[in-house]
Amino acid sequence: MTTSTLINDSDLKLKHLSSMLASLTHRLEVARTGHNEQLTALLEREYEQLIGERKAVQHASFNPVQAWFQHLWDHFSDTVPSLYQLQVTQLADGKGHAYWSVYYPKTGQRLVTQSETEMQDWIKKNYWAA
Repeated sequence: MTTSTLINDSDLKLKHLSSMLASLTHRLEVARTGHNEQLTALLEREYEQLIGERKAVQHASFNPVQAWFQHLWDHFSDTVPSLYQLQVTQLADGKGHAYWSVYYPKTGQRLVTQSETEMQDWIKKNYWAA
């Protein structure tokens, strides 16, 4: 009986999902560093699934009105992918020096940097950890 109580505990589920997302974020970083595009694509799909599961657990803890509005927003945001899609562009200035531009439409945050490492750290902090 205690086990089923723990399994139905939304706080515990959220902690577990957060732990899984943290581990997955690390695995994604390693796959990207190794330029393993196939693994990266698989891990990104897994990440999206976990995010969906986390949303479902969070919605279960809302009251019915909050859950309805949240469901409506999620459905709308899923139909407009550019709301969440990270935009990463590598550009070159007039002298041929490469730089990165990263934009996250969901939050309006933007980064422009010459450092690929700084760009990757920004993505981990502002996109994958969100």
